[in-house]
Amino acid sequence: MNNVLLLLIFGGLVGLLLVVFYLLDRVNALHNQNIQSGLKQAPTDTSYFGLSGKALWDAMAGIPVPGYNEAMIDTIRSRYEMVLQKHIELLFEDGTLDGREGFSMPISSERKVPTLRGEMISWIPHEFASGIYRAGHSRSTLPKAEHGIIVASLDQIGTMLFPACGLPPVELSKLLMPNWDKEAPPATETPLALDAPAPDAAAEAAIAAPDVSAPPAEASAEATPALTAPEPAAPVTLPVAQPPEPVPVAPTQANP
Repeated sequence: MNNVLLLLIFGGLVGLLLVVFYLLDRVNALHNQNIQSGLKQAPTDTSYFGLSGKALWDAMAGIPVPGYNEAMIDTIRSRYEMVLQKHIELLFEDGTLDGREGFSMPISSERKVPTLRGEMISWIPHEFASGIYRAGHSRSTLPKAEHGIIVASLDQIGTMLFPACGLPPVELSKLLMPNWDKEAPPATETPLALDAPAPDAAAEAAIAAPDVSAPPAEASAEATPALTAPEPAAPVTLPVAQPPEPVPVAPTQANP
């Protein structure tokens, strides 16, 4: 009897756990569904007559595209400049961030670019895309004193990329690095030697005026005897005492 009761309790607990797991799974599914429905995908920009990617670049570069005449292409050329600039900015930013992290990523000619009307696919030749990415990468890896090389490279790309699609040349350094000249450190110069303090007027006068109190050079030379080496002293002889001479004594006479 006890065994049957234990089996019933065990079976009830297992069923309860299954129901709890099922309810949790359903709640998670509903939550994910609500999140996905709340996220709105950016609309696709269709203001370029359906052109995007390489087809749009070819049309801007003057390559004939079936179904599109020159008048249609000219109407979207001015707006395409904004798409091209945004594509360049994103490439340069990717290179800058990757340079800070210390690695490089493969470079693609296509890039999804946000516009005022949505998103669209932009395409530029790989040599230009690679040059812009490397410029951004070098900005993070090279010292600021060498950023002039990056500026020259960007300007060269701008003078070739924009005219290739019928647009006037653009100085990309002003677009991507507008403050590079302020960031660059000043050119190192050889430090100047410190000037000695200028003497005062009294000292200058004392130096310029002759000293009257000092005797002339010749007079001082006469007054001052020339120093000569001392002669060797003669040997000193002490006087020797002579014996006294005998005093003559008168002879005494005898008394008679």
